[in-house]
Amino acid sequence: MIDAALYYASKGWKVFPLTQGTKIPAEGMHWIDEATLDEGTITQWWGTNPTSNIAIATGRTSNLTVIDVDGHEGWDSIKEVIGEFPKERTRVIKTPRGYHLYYEYHPDFHTGAGFLAGVDVRSDGGYVVAPPSVVNGTRYAVAPDRDKPPIPITYAPEIFKARNRNGVTADPVLEHPTWVSDLLANGVAEGLRDQSATSLAGYFHSRGLPDDIIETIMLPFSDKCIPAFDLRDLRKVIQSVSRYEVPDTIQIDDSASLSEEIRKWVVESNGKWWNVDELDNQFGIREVTKKNNRRQILHRMRSDGFIEQHQGCNKRDRYRVRQLDILDFNRSGRGNVMDIRWPLGIERHVNLYAGNIAVVAGSPNSGKTALMLNLIHLNQDRFPIYYFCSEMGDNELSDRLGYFEQEGTNLDDWTFTAVTRSSDFSDVIVPDALNIIDFMELTQDIYLVNEYLKAITHAIGRGVAIIALQKKIGADLGRGQEFSLEKPRLYLSMDNNKMRIIKGKNWARKGYNPNGLFINYSIIDGYKFVATPDGWQESN
Repeated sequence: MIDAALYYASKGWKVFPLTQGTKIPAEGMHWIDEATLDEGTITQWWGTNPTSNIAIATGRTSNLTVIDVDGHEGWDSIKEVIGEFPKERTRVIKTPRGYHLYYEYHPDFHTGAGFLAGVDVRSDGGYVVAPPSVVNGTRYAVAPDRDKPPIPITYAPEIFKARNRNGVTADPVLEHPTWVSDLLANGVAEGLRDQSATSLAGYFHSRGLPDDIIETIMLPFSDKCIPAFDLRDLRKVIQSVSRYEVPDTIQIDDSASLSEEIRKWVVESNGKWWNVDELDNQFGIREVTKKNNRRQILHRMRSDGFIEQHQGCNKRDRYRVRQLDILDFNRSGRGNVMDIRWPLGIERHVNLYAGNIAVVAGSPNSGKTALMLNLIHLNQDRFPIYYFCSEMGDNELSDRLGYFEQEGTNLDDWTFTAVTRSSDFSDVIVPDALNIIDFMELTQDIYLVNEYLKAITHAIGRGVAIIALQKKIGADLGRGQEFSLEKPRLYLSMDNNKMRIIKGKNWARKGYNPNGLFINYSIIDGYKFVATPDGWQESN
């Protein structure tokens, strides 16, 4: 799978992982944003889950338009249009139910179902399952080319559009996402039914549909599962997802008012990429006339330079933030270093400034928590400190702080604020304070660690955040590997009673590079860091 995914990326086809044995994006995958050509990301994804199926994002982003031919009905439709099955006219993929015909991207073909009888289209906003993925026990494969070199990708014949029974292909904003259409049409095998049913029910619930309508829509899925998904179980799934609130939508009918409200919403996005579907959900835009109105509004905004369209996906835009945040370096002066004291004297080698973050990557039992508590102990008289703890409760934290009584610090002497938290730290970061995160839990979405760290950087204002990450024994970097290295100004690695400065961006001493320095230490009485006599040393 990983070799195939890397091969597709080398051809300029953006890929992302699907749940093993299904057409459903991997858990937590926002594929329209995350489909990628990046070799490191692909290696990370399939290195973590080697049996994940492969999806290729279609449309302009990969320069691909795919005609999906389903069964004998689809085959007959294709032959009726162009006279014969186009096996030697472009790349053909054998699917469990038919064929995928790969063509170069054509902007006039839109993702949708019912292009012809038994024929669908996958282009902008869609994706296809790619070889050698397996769905319901059947593998996707390149159709044999009779010992010839692989057939190159060609342009989709114009006659397809001329013979389309609807005149034009479907507008993608009126269709369900590809994975929804596929599940409704094909069902899934045993072992995948509960997860797939929950995904489907959650999708329709998020669209504001009532339970009885969701049940009616999902009956084809239930019938096509192998074995069929029992109606009672289906209703239980629908009832379980209906407990979650549907995001409020803003209903606005007047065109001028809608334009004004969309502009406000866009500005509040603060330069982040957003999806047109998100906008439609927010404002309750469902009817064709309203969608046409919204298109005109966005077109004017793009023409005015108010927003810009994503080069890889024409359904994504962002607000062009033109406000300049001027750095007042003439008046700021030099040497305004944050007076943060560290165990083992790390501040003598690396400076931290307001707005910086630091990462401490440690293997299990390397002393990450002890380091964080020492940071609090050494700095609580200098800064307001907020400690975000993912593992300890009240009693355990009290016991750990009790170790410091040997230093003359009693429980009543601690002045920091302790909070239980394991994720979404950017939502609760306290600006202009010292924020200590112990630790950031990363599971299936470890490749997003840079985005999490970037969000924290934007939230801390004139403060500092120090974040602990888990890492494997013997590894230099924490979970997420190089993705965790970009934003920190200081990156420490702890393993087997050894600490190393992986990255020290701001040197504390002129002409003395701290990168690669290491120190051996021991932790006495569960809290006290004691360095070996050699102190800090340079790596060989």
